[in-house]
This record gives sequence, structure tokens and C-alpha cells, in this order.
Amino acid sequence: MKTITSVTWWEAAVLRAVYTALAIALPYLGGALLTSVPWLTIASAGALGFVASLLTSLAGIPEADGVDLPWWLAAVERVVKTFAQALAAGFLGATLLTDVAWSTVLQAAAIAALTSLVRLILATLPQDPTAPPIDAGTADGDTVPVVTTVPAAAKGIDPSELTD
Repeated sequence: MKTITSVTWWEAAVLRAVYTALAIALPYLGGALLTSVPWLTIASAGALGFVASLLTSLAGIPEADGVDLPWWLAAVERVVKTFAQALAAGFLGATLLTDVAWSTVLQAAAIAALTSLVRLILATLPQDPTAPPIDAGTADGDTVPVVTTVPAAAKGIDPSELTD
């Protein structure tokens, strides 16, 4: 398990925090003109999302810990965390729960969660979607199998820790 003193943990935590901040800030842009965009709200929600993401990363970051979660479980974890962090960011400035604009906050949290899911889907698409997967057991002599490797750094693994 990586700790907060490792570079790998910080890289993964900051990357997650940036993605979360963007996903949380995006819904507040809406369809407004640039002159009427609530920049303070966007900056505040994004900053709070960034901090909330760093705090939830203290509980553990699977990619920094070398844990290979099934895709669906990683997606559920990210979407639920992003929804909760966006919901918390929506409470900014509210003194009482009755002061919260629930329809706006819930809509923004849902859009942030959907943005997180779409980003995760796009990040896991194959590099060359036109290349059909080849089963090595059924490939004939004229077929050249396409092998795609993912760099260790992209998986959150420190290359210096890899051994043969």
C-alpha cells in the first residue's frame, strides 16, 4: 500500500482531485453567457471538490496501491464519490438545509457523476478500436496478433518497483 509520502500516491491523488474539481465545476457553467457565468460559484465548487477528493484519497487509491479493481467496481466507486463530493460542494454558503437549492445541487451532482463516468469510459477505451481482438488459440499462421501494453506509470505503478 502506498502512503501519502510516495510520489505515486500524490500523482494519483492530485490527478483524481483535478478530474473531480472539473467534473463538479462543469455543471455550474450551464448554458449561461460568459458575462453571466457565476465564476465565484464555479471556483468555490471546484476548489471544494478538489479538497474533498484529496481527503477521500486518504482512505486509499486503488491505482496507487496496485489494486486492480474490476472495471464496474472502479466505475461505481468513482461515480459515487464524485456525486457525494459534488453534493457537499453544493452546500457551500448554506447555513441551514432549507437554504440549499436542492434542485440545482442534485442536478449538478448528477451531472458531475455522469461526467466522471464518461471520463472513465473514455479513459478505458482501446487505443485502436478498429483492430479486432484476436484469440491466440484460433489465430492462423497469417494472422499477426495485436498486443497492447499499458505503461506501468499509466496504471499508477512505479516502474522502479517492477521486477522480472
